[in-house]
Amino acid sequence: MKNIFSYITVVCTVTTILLTACSKDEINTYEGKDSIYFKWTVDSIFSGSTVEGIDSIGFSFGFFPPEAVEYVYKIPVYVQGELSETDRLIQVEVLETSTAVAGTHFSIPETVTFRANSRKDSIPVTLYRTPDMKEEVFSIVLEILPNKDFNTEMDGDIIDAATGEMRSYTRFELTVNDILETPEYWFEPYLGKFTIKKMTLMSELLNIPFDYYNSNRPSLPETQYHGLFMQRYLDEKKAAGETIYEEDGTEMTM
Repeated sequence: MKNIFSYITVVCTVTTILLTACSKDEINTYEGKDSIYFKWTVDSIFSGSTVEGIDSIGFSFGFFPPEAVEYVYKIPVYVQGELSETDRLIQVEVLETSTAVAGTHFSIPETVTFRANSRKDSIPVTLYRTPDMKEEVFSIVLEILPNKDFNTEMDGDIIDAATGEMRSYTRFELTVNDILETPEYWFEPYLGKFTIKKMTLMSELLNIPFDYYNSNRPSLPETQYHGLFMQRYLDEKKAAGETIYEEDGTEMTM
């Protein structure tokens, strides 16, 4: 019995000490700066896809009508850490390896803000359409630098063990030109030959961006639906005596 009372006394004493300590000193929480990185380099541009991340992407004014002389391209960034109740600043540097000229081919705001209560935001790059883009591709290489609000501890990973090539999480390249080519994800068996007039009509009828098949990777069922929808529309116009022709005079088909 004596041993039982001794055990209870020890337990009570220890409990009292722990409770007293907890009441005097709060438990420490993480207080370090959050890390920021380019989202596509880790999560890929395609949501839910198994495709590996990218640290560069291209944009072409060739997919836009002549009156479109500038475009704001938003490169998403992500924070690893806690949400903040206040706005924070992102420090971005344009590297000397860029071939695009600031003020001529592009511009970036002097202050880039990561909005409060957000885990994801973006760095806006305003692109300007210039005549030399018809012949040349220009690059804008951005790097996120550490500052009072963010660390950049997520450096990157090795994607080729043989060469040591790395994919950076804090460096991203955006290329821009005004050269029109068949969109990367244009599937000719469903959509037929690519033309500006056809894509313009598809954009209007399907309510999709003009560069949809270049900046997105539609599924085959979606692409098939687009092809069938458009062909039905073209057939109806033809039946009504209003056949739609391409710029070269040939009948538009999907």
